[in-house]
Amino acid sequence: LAPIDLRQNSDVHERSVAELLALAGRLPSVAAYSALDEAARIALLAEEIASPRPLYSPYLAYSEETAGELAIFFAARELKARYGDAALPNCIISKTDGASDLLEVALLAKEAGLLIPGAQPKLAVNIIPLFETIDDLRRSAPVMASLFALPAYRALVAARGEEQEVMLGYSDSNKDGGFLTSGWELYKAEIDLTRVFAAAGVRL
Repeated sequence: LAPIDLRQNSDVHERSVAELLALAGRLPSVAAYSALDEAARIALLAEEIASPRPLYSPYLAYSEETAGELAIFFAARELKARYGDAALPNCIISKTDGASDLLEVALLAKEAGLLIPGAQPKLAVNIIPLFETIDDLRRSAPVMASLFALPAYRALVAARGEEQEVMLGYSDSNKDGGFLTSGWELYKAEIDLTRVFAAAGVRL
């Protein structure tokens, strides 16, 4: 009767993933992840999403923020196991500005058992980007196109029935660019996203 969504800012996901990678020895430090460019982040995240090896360990000490984020994803898995998949269908990423933002959530989902890697991965939640600022609206179609071109993410879309939801920020884009600019950029983003999804054969 009352499904709920997860929703968090992309910056929080980024910090949590950076700490997971560093403490697992995949990177020399937490700061090393922030120093990677977008292409390097995507390559690293795609590799980790495909790996059955977990990064998380109950024997490592994580920061309060990272421990809290992991606890939320673990609780989501338990909630779905107890009440069914419909109880928590979506994981929404506020302030999405790049493809790595979605891959970071996929990695957190994998650590919590919400994503089971393999030749045909199983994903228990919809990963939904929320593009909010004017610049992010302008990047939305290229970001989704790059994700659909990435085999690791395309397999996740297939696991969710060849459907991908995208959220566009009316309120924040209005505050960012004003009413007229916001409306125009939202309209253009919708047109561009429709074209990208049609070319990829994914339902929008």
